[in-house]
Amino acid sequence: MNENAFDPAAWARLEGPSPMPGVEERAENRFPAWWDDVASAQIGVVGSPNSTERMSADILMDKTKESLVGEWIAIPFVQDGVDTLTVGQIMSVEMRNDLLEGTTARSIVSRLGKIPASASEDLYRAEIQVTATFARSSKEHGRTVLPSMMGTVPPSGTPVCLVDNAFIERLFAKQTDDLFFLGTAYSGAKERRILLPTWVRHFRSGEGGAGDTYHMGIFGKTGSGKSVLAKLLLLGFARHPETSVFILDPQGEFSRDAWNLPSNDEGFRLKWGEVVENDFGKRLVLVPLRNLVLDSWDLFKDVIGQAVLFQWLGYPRGEKRALAAELLSISLQKAGFALNRLASREAFDEVGKAVCDESFVKRVYVSDSATAKLQQAVGYWEVPSIKEDLWRAWSSMASLFDDKRPGTVSVSALVEEVVTSGKVVVVNLSREGLEAGTSIAAGSRNILWNEEIQGMLILRLLSSLRERGEIAYLKGKRLNTMVVLDEAHRFIPRGTLDGQKEAIRDLLVEASRETRKYGIGWLLVSQTLASLHPEVVSQLRVLLVGYGLNSGSELQALRELSGGDQRAISIYQRFPDPHAALEPSSREYNFMLLGPISPLAFSGQPLFLSAFTDPHSFLFANGLGGKSDEPA
Repeated sequence: MNENAFDPAAWARLEGPSPMPGVEERAENRFPAWWDDVASAQIGVVGSPNSTERMSADILMDKTKESLVGEWIAIPFVQDGVDTLTVGQIMSVEMRNDLLEGTTARSIVSRLGKIPASASEDLYRAEIQVTATFARSSKEHGRTVLPSMMGTVPPSGTPVCLVDNAFIERLFAKQTDDLFFLGTAYSGAKERRILLPTWVRHFRSGEGGAGDTYHMGIFGKTGSGKSVLAKLLLLGFARHPETSVFILDPQGEFSRDAWNLPSNDEGFRLKWGEVVENDFGKRLVLVPLRNLVLDSWDLFKDVIGQAVLFQWLGYPRGEKRALAAELLSISLQKAGFALNRLASREAFDEVGKAVCDESFVKRVYVSDSATAKLQQAVGYWEVPSIKEDLWRAWSSMASLFDDKRPGTVSVSALVEEVVTSGKVVVVNLSREGLEAGTSIAAGSRNILWNEEIQGMLILRLLSSLRERGEIAYLKGKRLNTMVVLDEAHRFIPRGTLDGQKEAIRDLLVEASRETRKYGIGWLLVSQTLASLHPEVVSQLRVLLVGYGLNSGSELQALRELSGGDQRAISIYQRFPDPHAALEPSSREYNFMLLGPISPLAFSGQPLFLSAFTDPHSFLFANGLGGKSDEPA
């Protein structure tokens, strides 16, 4: 045999330490040949010209009728005397016929209406993006597979072979427990699509760990499959025993799916809550807005400023209402009322005494208008029907601070539970969260809700989480928590904001820079890429971009993040609109992946994923859900 030829059988026995850091060695150390039948796997040979980053292959004549764009291939060769294997993805296919390049030949064809048999010498060439290279270590190092680099180019005529699932299984035999599958590799030939191996690692060192914290983002138009992919990813993190997942759910999407209520995920009803509890043995904590208790007087001052009480009393927004909220807070505390007693009639009576007190009003209004405001307040409290309306308005606000309601939990207690117990916690911040809580059954009062209250809760949750991470960091510890923020574009936009929205945006921007050292990662789900704050986008290590960002500023942002790879952008632009499918069952939800998310792309080159479209396939691929039968 030629000493430079690649012998697949030579890779049959592989021993030694695991090739990837942080993954313990598996018991078995036998490794079958790369291909059961090299001849049937081969689709072409290395052509010319080539480089270490972009290669071309001349496609075999009997393979020219096959759909090859997006297919994964492997090329065996010898580098530095070591058996080496490089893998990559076919980015485009080109056909050339030199005999028909000339004007005379084209003129003859146009007159005849056909190509003479003597001129039908089409040459098909595939352009390949090299994404990873592996080398077989020496006998002294146990004959194992190690990541390598492509330092030279395989000679022309070297076989180019298709990769299948059996090949992937053999290549990553020692990493089987570390891989997670979100779908198949996107390509034209659906029947040949391979499961695309991905890393979904926790943030610590050791088994299944990345040894570092990272942020991720999922982007795409409404209906592109973002929410489904986010649920698959959160399960990838939740499978690690010590990893906590904290989901802020402003639309109730994740809560509905966990509760098995009707959701927007047509055709994909993954009961992900059951997987968390039954497969991972973790507790799933679902906290509706109604059951979340605010727990500070600072929050009281913010909330009372939004309540209708001061609106009725004619206190305008701004400094005067803020001062009135401060004075009312002081009065209630001096009277001995704790936050959890604010919803009582006694506390309401104390509010009436305060706002009807002349000194209170004059501290807010130093002008003659103080007398009118005082008369207005006294008048309201003396009319029973108006006073009752004010009581209902007060109690709806004060109930946010009442921890005696059944099933309630304070913000600080909830955050502490998240970061210390490896649970999965979903906070339903939507309007539905008011109607899904256990306290409705107990006949609780209506609770104040609007977008500003929602924003206050989010700000308090984020602040408490960051504070908890900082405390752990100062003690020499790191958390292991992934925070999922749905509808991220609402909270981290570009441009000028004011008030509470600006405070939330600034906190999230700062968190994207700082919380990695605390062991807190972020998974942002957004309909837009271009309108997100650029500093947050720059901190994302992994991006998964679905259908719809293919024009204008969105496409420009994507082009910049992909390093200007036009061939990758061209494949992305060919993604079909999922809702343009002839039948709902034939919809595809495709994503371009950027960053180090797969062992098939060492340097984070763009990869293309077709996400699972039914729960059974996802569960089977990852050995979850107690499914033993392969999907049909």
